[in-house]
Amino acid sequence: MARTFYNPYERDPVSAGENSNNQPKVITSFEIDLSDIKAATTTRSFNLRGQNGAVFSLEIKNEDGFYYNFTTKLFRSGRSRLDNKVITNGSYTGAITFPTVTDDDQYDIYLWAETNTVHADYNEVRFDDGSIDLNSSTGSNSFLLQKVIYQYTDSTLTLQGHSPNGTVASTAGTDTVDVTRLGSKTKTAFSFTTTAGATAAYRILRQPVADDAIAFIEPVIGSAPIDLPGENTYPTARTAFTGDDVNGAVTGGTNVRMDAVDISANIAGGDKITSPVTTDTVDGARDTSAVAVTMDSAVATKMAVGDQVTGNAVLDAGVFTVASLDSTNVFSISSAVAIADGVTLTFSSKVNRSLTTVGTLFPITATDFTMSQAIQFRDNQPLTFTPRMNFSWPIDNYANLIKQGMIVSPGTNVTADTSISVYEDIVTLFEGTENEKRIIKNERPALSTLAKKPTIVKGLVTVQEGQIVFDKQQVLALAGDTMKIGGYGESEILRVYGWEVKFTDLAIALTPVTTTTTEATSAHATIAVADREGIINNVSTVSGIGINPAVADPTLTTGGGLDGAGDWVMSAVQTLESGITLTVGNTGRIATITGNIEVLKAGTSDQTIRFDIEKLLSTSAP
Repeated sequence: MARTFYNPYERDPVSAGENSNNQPKVITSFEIDLSDIKAATTTRSFNLRGQNGAVFSLEIKNEDGFYYNFTTKLFRSGRSRLDNKVITNGSYTGAITFPTVTDDDQYDIYLWAETNTVHADYNEVRFDDGSIDLNSSTGSNSFLLQKVIYQYTDSTLTLQGHSPNGTVASTAGTDTVDVTRLGSKTKTAFSFTTTAGATAAYRILRQPVADDAIAFIEPVIGSAPIDLPGENTYPTARTAFTGDDVNGAVTGGTNVRMDAVDISANIAGGDKITSPVTTDTVDGARDTSAVAVTMDSAVATKMAVGDQVTGNAVLDAGVFTVASLDSTNVFSISSAVAIADGVTLTFSSKVNRSLTTVGTLFPITATDFTMSQAIQFRDNQPLTFTPRMNFSWPIDNYANLIKQGMIVSPGTNVTADTSISVYEDIVTLFEGTENEKRIIKNERPALSTLAKKPTIVKGLVTVQEGQIVFDKQQVLALAGDTMKIGGYGESEILRVYGWEVKFTDLAIALTPVTTTTTEATSAHATIAVADREGIINNVSTVSGIGINPAVADPTLTTGGGLDGAGDWVMSAVQTLESGITLTVGNTGRIATITGNIEVLKAGTSDQTIRFDIEKLLSTSAP
């Protein structure tokens, strides 16, 4: 049995049933509510059970080094304890009063077995990180039994709107609900706004439901992706750009200069470099006694030292390379080989057979980059750059909370519409026929802890490293980014945040937009107004004095996306006086989400619940 850190007073185990006049008395159990304490003053009873005559001392110390005085029921400096008390009638009861706090606190409880007394046999429980779970362990293999209680200030739940894909721009307002940590709160009304820009407007798509609420976690992506079996990590080359040729032959080193004025939009660190092959025709047969080869064209325009040469059976079966450029039309091959006159030779850069990647951009100028290895290029040689992309990446935390199907909020380096998914390397046989069959060659789960132990603080997992898999490959630049990964609905809020909540009476409404006419209009569809904000063409309607009540309110066909004074064009002619107040219907700049939230059980930390406004609002016409 492993020994605990508080074991300088080790004793031989004694069971409760083995007592006699010469045997120690046994404390069989120490009963007290060890759950977290709210910030307000709380009194908790305790009960020690054991054999009559067992002697104990009880000491409680807070994280500031103050001791509980059982007489004054206060924490004070200077050691104090319940000293050498005796169990009678099988038990001893008492109470501890924990004070109101303004910051989190910790109480260490020390129960000492005193004269001729021992604790029940030790049963050890450990957390997943290997540390001892004091509160779940029972008994002791020493004269000391230790427990711990944590006290926390109230937790705050923030509610606001959020556009996961950034398609509904807004300024998000918030509302908050304060709840005792791990406590509850009856149904509480909330309200928050989301506001469109001055030249934008919202229309309502539908009313909100509880499944529109998102719980986000924010892991940091590791420094390098994880290759999965069967994965093509360089799937698609970048679009070629004007001037994508080498500017000046590269005859040594790793620095390359391109023709482009600025390469940053078309090249990134980690890109794989490839180059098209070239061909030329041999001018004059040669045997195996010489390495010089004469070509029809100038060799400097067709090849560079290190290029692989193919073109006949012998060349194709081995690796023959350009050893030197000797004169205008002559190069030397790495090994002598017979080549017939008129044979077409193909020249392929070393980058096509040995993975070569972009290192640093702009080591000298905005047109320069470095390579992962030294390779020679000819002047004007075109290069192709293919970014590395990977499905799987390490994360610094939350591998215990992420699961398949969670969404990923957009970011600079995040592939659009990404979510968490399993990985499958699939081969399709007889595709397009009635015998079509899919075979999964390789697969990986959506997440893994990689057998890494969590970090546990105060009994809670605070850090869990691991590996996640996306449904779409991500660029190498994702390394080091902080991602927002979320799940929808009350069940995900509970699973991810540890907050058990229930939403009711959810609703969304637009604040009506009003303006005034700035001049009179007679039988005309164009109306001059003081402010044009809050309009979506062919969606917004207008009502007010002078608008014909006998027919449907006219729609605005022109004026959307504008702010300030100007003209509206309506779907029907109007006769209006100057200074008339007009009210816009169907659209507005300010949307307010309201509802009630009941907290069945608060979590262990402050959290923010975001409602997906992309499901509720649009800034464009249908």
